[in-house]
Amino acid sequence: MKKFIFGLIIFAVSINANGWENYKKRTMPYQQHIHGWCSKEKAEKMMDLVQRTSPKICVEIGVFGGSSVYPMAKALKYLNKGKIYAIDPWKNNECTDGYSKDDPNAIWWNNQDLERMYKYFINTIIRDNKLSDFCHTMRMTSKEASFFFKDDSIDILHIDGNHSEEKALFDAKTWLPKVKKGGYIWFDDCNWASTAQALKYLEPFVTLRYEESLEDMSCLLFRKN
Repeated sequence: MKKFIFGLIIFAVSINANGWENYKKRTMPYQQHIHGWCSKEKAEKMMDLVQRTSPKICVEIGVFGGSSVYPMAKALKYLNKGKIYAIDPWKNNECTDGYSKDDPNAIWWNNQDLERMYKYFINTIIRDNKLSDFCHTMRMTSKEASFFFKDDSIDILHIDGNHSEEKALFDAKTWLPKVKKGGYIWFDDCNWASTAQALKYLEPFVTLRYEESLEDMSCLLFRKN
């Protein structure tokens, strides 16, 4: 009898695992066409982290078209619980703040129609995919949004906002206390010189999850000590 029950448990776990893998596979084709820079590898790893940890509160700083919000929101929808807060001002001056006028980043961001991108995110990514129960959009700066979150309240944080040295360091200092002990921090574009100070600041407070980070180490996953 015990062997029969054990066999049923293994069978149920296998079905659930296959269901999750199939769900991810169905999510990826759409995700890869969303405006942004979230690779398939990153999207899958973000989804797996959500599925494994069942977070209540996720936060992303820097949304643009939603290519990384979408997979996390879809994972929350699979679990039917939790919410991701998508923070982005969608304003050119905020995206270029901290860069010199001739910096390639400033030039690129100044030429983006961010009002159109905001409408694309709301209408295409959230409304059309019925993700409003799992994603709350906060059209404001990182600083403005920070006042809405208590310390030790965030399960998963994704830092992918303005990458100027000043702004990246601000995000690290401001948002680290808001992550729970044992919570997770994704930090994107770790291979940029301008994010080095932010990463150095985080180092004493976190542990690198090497196996769950991107293979090229451009996006790292940390767990708060």
